[in-house]
Amino acid sequence: KVKITTDLRKYTAPARGSKAWKTIFKRRTAVERVNAYLKLYFQLDNVRYRTGKRSKVHFDLVTLVYNASKLAADRIRKMLESQQKQVA
Repeated sequence: KVKITTDLRKYTAPARGSKAWKTIFKRRTAVERVNAYLKLYFQLDNVRYRTGKRSKVHFDLVTLVYNASKLAADRIRKMLESQQKQVA
């Protein structure tokens, strides 16, 4: 066993490879996937506002549109699955 204080980058809490680490890492990768999607398709890496208020409004609108589109896609998928179950 190695103390965390020796090298925080190498020996983290919870320890890498543990079950707790895997659950935390899964959550983090899910969030990073969404961030990458927003940067790629909604131009969040290219915000041209200088003030924080305008860029926050831009970010809020982008996340609103993203969440609404995901909600609509999930509802459409659920509806199509229920229709296919009724046919089969």
